[in-house]
Amino acid sequence: MKQQAMNPYLPLWEYIPDGEPRIFGDRLYVYGSHDFAGGERGFCPGDYVVWSAPISDLSDWKYEGISYPRATDNPEDEGDGLPAPDCVQGSDGRYYLYYNRGASDACGVAVSDKPQGPFTFLANVAFPDGSHPKTKMFDPGVLVDDDGRIYLFTGFVPTPGSPWINVAGKYNLGFELEPDMHTIKSGPVEVLPGCLAAQNTEFEDHGFYEASSPRKIGGRYYLVYSSEQSHDLCYPVSDTPLTGYRYVGVLVSNADIGYRGNQIPKTPYGNTHGGLVKIGNQWYIFYHRQTHGIECCRQGCADPILLDENGVFHQAEMTSCGLNGGPLQGLGSYNACYACNLTHASIGKERLTIRTCVRDVQPHLYEEASPDGDPAKALHYLANMQDGACAGFKYFALGQATKLSLKLRAAAAGTMEVYLDEECTRPAACLPFSASEDWQTVTGDFAAPVGTAPLFFRLRCAGRADWMEFALS
Repeated sequence: MKQQAMNPYLPLWEYIPDGEPRIFGDRLYVYGSHDFAGGERGFCPGDYVVWSAPISDLSDWKYEGISYPRATDNPEDEGDGLPAPDCVQGSDGRYYLYYNRGASDACGVAVSDKPQGPFTFLANVAFPDGSHPKTKMFDPGVLVDDDGRIYLFTGFVPTPGSPWINVAGKYNLGFELEPDMHTIKSGPVEVLPGCLAAQNTEFEDHGFYEASSPRKIGGRYYLVYSSEQSHDLCYPVSDTPLTGYRYVGVLVSNADIGYRGNQIPKTPYGNTHGGLVKIGNQWYIFYHRQTHGIECCRQGCADPILLDENGVFHQAEMTSCGLNGGPLQGLGSYNACYACNLTHASIGKERLTIRTCVRDVQPHLYEEASPDGDPAKALHYLANMQDGACAGFKYFALGQATKLSLKLRAAAAGTMEVYLDEECTRPAACLPFSASEDWQTVTGDFAAPVGTAPLFFRLRCAGRADWMEFALS
């Protein structure tokens, strides 16, 4: 019997943002950067690792090990983190990993005989004379076209005098590569406008920021990217791989901003990065979310997305069931960190940043390390819950459960109200709890009609609380 697939799709102790989904053979592989719980070491401090799952069971994820370490044979790989990579298969059957070290301008290429690696450094992307493009080749994304031609997309060009990461960029760049996978055949070509170049165009307010992820769908070229808004993944479409892109819309926002007109963040949010993949007849968009009250502690998520008959994607909704193929079972135990919505008066419209950690102020997803350092034994819970804090889980197949249990600890007595809608107008349970420094379990009646519905839990408490899990029975 298959397990349920949840969102995030990897174990709660794993932090793989910037997920680029690729299907090789009968498995789905995810290539991403590697954050650590807490975010104290900033963005992308870990080795590249690969996780994979059979396309027949998107709940059965396997850790494939370190695919490419921070310490490599590339002389330009000294220092700083390993941001978002991409991986494609070459005409020789081997697998090519593209990356840009945070402290370097070059786009490195590593190669392996297996999609999971380990990868060995091959070369930097360069012109035939060995020189490098005079720009930072950030967040490389690669497309191997149907005719075997290879296209590379990298981060935008900054305005003169601006730091390379400044959002005030002009364009991202595209290149065609030779069959050796690293020599530039043509380019650079200015592809998508950054926020300065996007003014008075169809890209305005959604100018390119980072995170190029190309795909060819129905004979046309789709280029997923993170816009100047930071929290959303957008896409344009073109009939040619490097030119002629027209802006279409948003694929997903990691705050659900824009989904069905919503303008209120449904959860603390920050940057995002991801890509599209089709499994069977269903498209999915991969992205990431923030945890620990800081922007640089991120977990990979994925949700189904609709591609209509006109080739237009409709913005996906953040859910807790993600890759499950339907709602979660309305019986069983669930960790509170599978909440896809988390709101409170202390959580404003401002995005999280790496510069200011707000975990002392706002509710957040938190990992409490195990005494022996084993990440699989860490505790995961919603921390710093305050009066009026609301956590939402979408979606469940309800109608069988008659009891609800909660595991939490609180500085004062209070109640947890449970609703079957985001507006908190359809009550399903109300469980009182006492003040306790230790984890306690409380149980009460639960009532919900047969059908698919979300669950929203709203805390009523004069003190702060931590909430670990709930169980329906």
